[in-house]
Amino acid sequence: MKLLDFLNSNKLHKKKHFWLVVCVLITVIVLSPNLYNNFLNWDDTAYVINNDLIKNFSFNGIKNIFITPEVVSTYAPLTLLSLAIDYAIAGLNPTVFHLFNLLLHIVVVVLVFYLIQLLSKNKMIAFVAALLFGIHPMHVEVVGWISARKDLLYTLFFLGSLIAYYFYSDKESKYPKYYYYIACLLFYVLSLLSKGAAVILPLVLFLFDYLKARKFNAKLILEKVPFLLLSIFFVTLAIQMLAKGGAMEDRQFTTLVDSLSAGFYGFVTYLIKAVFPFNLSAYHPYPNQLGEYNPWYYYAAAIPVLVLFFLVLIKFNKNRTLVFGFGFFIVSLIPVLPFGTAVTADRHTYLPYFGLFYLISLGAVWMYKFSSTTKKGIVIGLPIYLVVLGVLSFQYSKTFKNGETLWSNVIAQYPDDFLAYMNRADYRISKKKFKQAINDSDIAIKINPRYHSLYYNRSFAYNGIGEKSLAIADLTQVIKMKTNFTSAYLNRGILYGEHRKANLAIVDFTKVIQLDSNNHLGYYNRALCYKKTKQYENGLADASKSIALMELLAPSYYLRGELHLLENDVNNAFKDFTKVLALDPSMASAHTQRGNLWLDKRNFTEALKDFNKAVLLDKTQVDAYINLGIIYMNLKEYHKAGLNFELAKKRTPNNYLIYYNKGLLLQLSNKQELALKQFELCLKLNPNFKPAQKVFLNK
Repeated sequence: MKLLDFLNSNKLHKKKHFWLVVCVLITVIVLSPNLYNNFLNWDDTAYVINNDLIKNFSFNGIKNIFITPEVVSTYAPLTLLSLAIDYAIAGLNPTVFHLFNLLLHIVVVVLVFYLIQLLSKNKMIAFVAALLFGIHPMHVEVVGWISARKDLLYTLFFLGSLIAYYFYSDKESKYPKYYYYIACLLFYVLSLLSKGAAVILPLVLFLFDYLKARKFNAKLILEKVPFLLLSIFFVTLAIQMLAKGGAMEDRQFTTLVDSLSAGFYGFVTYLIKAVFPFNLSAYHPYPNQLGEYNPWYYYAAAIPVLVLFFLVLIKFNKNRTLVFGFGFFIVSLIPVLPFGTAVTADRHTYLPYFGLFYLISLGAVWMYKFSSTTKKGIVIGLPIYLVVLGVLSFQYSKTFKNGETLWSNVIAQYPDDFLAYMNRADYRISKKKFKQAINDSDIAIKINPRYHSLYYNRSFAYNGIGEKSLAIADLTQVIKMKTNFTSAYLNRGILYGEHRKANLAIVDFTKVIQLDSNNHLGYYNRALCYKKTKQYENGLADASKSIALMELLAPSYYLRGELHLLENDVNNAFKDFTKVLALDPSMASAHTQRGNLWLDKRNFTEALKDFNKAVLLDKTQVDAYINLGIIYMNLKEYHKAGLNFELAKKRTPNNYLIYYNKGLLLQLSNKQELALKQFELCLKLNPNFKPAQKVFLNK
């Protein structure tokens, strides 16, 4: 007891920010493992790795972030802007993204401390609540998962709006009230632009009015009108985004009662986990198959929810703080009622737990003051409880290290969930752990053989170990199950092409184009097959269509350049290879191709530039070495010519053209016998090569 008395002493209370600094330091230590985590194959690919919107930190880039309708079924431009800042600082360095998440979380913890201190007028209450908020295991996901940035940002601005409203509604304010009102509205807009879940702020403002016993009148309602209009707009927008992305179709309940029971279950689960954080997992699937009735305990969850609701009603005029805390929790959960494939999500508790932690901290301080017995219990129990939470969070943070650790933890909690195995397989494929990925896919298919994506994923793993026939079989199974799955036709067509089944590949690519006439990959790959089957005119048409759909794609210009060459259209081929190099100067083969055309024009200066650039970029460009040798022969720089022929031979010793040109070089050096040996080697590799045959006829 003496320790807590000391901590609660006047000496420490005179240190203005002592408790806040302690809270922040503990939070940083507990969540520090997140700084060593990587990107996750769980929306991080769409939000960060493959998101071109965040990779252009300029005026136009920022404008595009705000005018783009949605990313991953959400409109959150401020979240994307924050990710763009991270990318501008360090590219795809995950540490910077995680550091930014942790810093945002610290700012949120500071705001929690400040707001609860305003409400309670007690630093110890603020300290306990803010520390709970900072280190609670249910909040690890928001810090450890980069794509949860939107939860951090919207909560930060949400709390900023509440602090501004607190001063606006206060009887004595330092500045004119309209300053605080404007600040409140501005922070609300920023919160909405971070995540649409902020739409519940007007209801929380009414809770603040109730807590502060403001008189309910027309003025009270009118001042909320701008907030309500913004909420209506963003609710409509959110519904459109979710419907467009298919998130609202992922889970179709049998009845309305089923839907409500899932909500009750989630509510009770979140309530229990606030005190006893069990079953920590990044993903919590439904316990049944799609279309089946929920388990009995989902329906039974309605009982404690209704009891709590009636308790709040009973205490409505007796204990405003209790009603406010539970009301905040209930209202904040409204936007995250169950939909999609997860029944609950830890990140959904981030803002709602503000209300519960406020009540818990109030209760802890009240018990400390209530009696000597309860005081002793708090002195001993509260530090132990906080240490346990901290250790849990520290260890749980490590499960967000990468996709394998993340989904392995989910599998440990839910060993019968096929999506967890599928996602772990997806990560393992990205790391070329193909056999392990196949094993995961096999387990997932055994659990749910009706889910087409499992076969689709496994096809990549089979392809990775060279089992292309099995990969094709899996893609064929996908197409049987989902006849309009464009990517399955595209990938099967590519595999057919690699199997020298160009005609079957053309059929698949044609189907891709029928399903999606704007799919440039369908046209590009069909053009490749037309090239293989010598249907050059059709290939040119498809390559041109691919370019029309994706103007800045260098491979399409390269392919069209090759087709122009096959049609003896040298001028257009030259234009296409030049365009390739304007788009991608690092494409060595394009330098080689253009160098060949310069060589045909006997423009040795430009040809030398292209061939030298080609071999600088790619040492395997044998044609470039050979042609460099030919140019140096023409320039009578025989030593350089010989060096380039030797470099070509070192890389492909069975190329007959190397020996033919070495023979010519030896002839020029008056070494006829050695030259004949080179011509013999050339004919040994290619007996039908007429220039070499002609040498022997004339010897």
